[in-house]
Amino acid sequence: MATMKRAQQMTLARFAAVGDVAKLRAGIADIVDAGDKTKRGTWAYFANKFGDWLDAGMPEDTPFAVWSLEGNIKLPFASFSTAPVVTCPGAGACAEWCYSFKGWRYPAAYLRQVQNTLLLTKSAGRRIVAQKTNELPADIDCRLYVDGDFANIAQVAFWMSAINSRSDLRVYGYSKSWRQLLEYDRVGGKWPENYCLNLSNGGNAEHLRGDVARLPIVRGNFLTVDIARRLAGKYDSKEYKTAVRQAAADAGIERPFVCPGKCGECTPKGHFCGRSETSGVDVVIGIH
Repeated sequence: MATMKRAQQMTLARFAAVGDVAKLRAGIADIVDAGDKTKRGTWAYFANKFGDWLDAGMPEDTPFAVWSLEGNIKLPFASFSTAPVVTCPGAGACAEWCYSFKGWRYPAAYLRQVQNTLLLTKSAGRRIVAQKTNELPADIDCRLYVDGDFANIAQVAFWMSAINSRSDLRVYGYSKSWRQLLEYDRVGGKWPENYCLNLSNGGNAEHLRGDVARLPIVRGNFLTVDIARRLAGKYDSKEYKTAVRQAAADAGIERPFVCPGKCGECTPKGHFCGRSETSGVDVVIGIH
């Protein structure tokens, strides 16, 4: 199997999102059977690793790192992800252009998301995620949900507790799970002081933006604006920056910060979206 079709990937991701290990295992077996599990780097190779882990009862020694500590030029932080859309109750139009699907070209990246999605549906799995979070190095920047989102209020509560237990970490993220966040607040959930949340657009609960913006964890808005497709991702281009500023102005966004695309280098004082002192300033980026 040289690649997987999106429909097949979505089916397996949905099984993981509802914790259906049996159906997920059957789908993983199909991937293994369609390829050569001894050939490193292939879908069959990584699926075989994942299947062996499922057969062993999902032990602590996961086939893929729960938190990615490697980072890259664009995102030089520890990061956690789950499968997009199937864990995104607030998804709206964004599901049509979600950039997370670009990573599904890579077997290990896709299966890491499926693994983490499944872990959060099981009590034993959540203990593994909590343990891996507790084992993160001290005093680092972390992005929670590069892909995926809080699937339900239980996951909001889980993560807020985990972040509260690691007050040395600087955690930030983006979310459209606004109903779940507001419900957690309504029932008296404890918000961590070291978590900074940005409110993205393209969701299905835009009418709640004002309410969720008042939560103490919220830094401000992170808004995607329409620009010419040929400029997508050309962050260093003067034409790109001009187009983004014009699109923001046309949308009534005043004095925004234009995201330069590289989180670790966006300002001399650190990344803009993870700093509470930038509270209230809209960040804008072109559709990418």
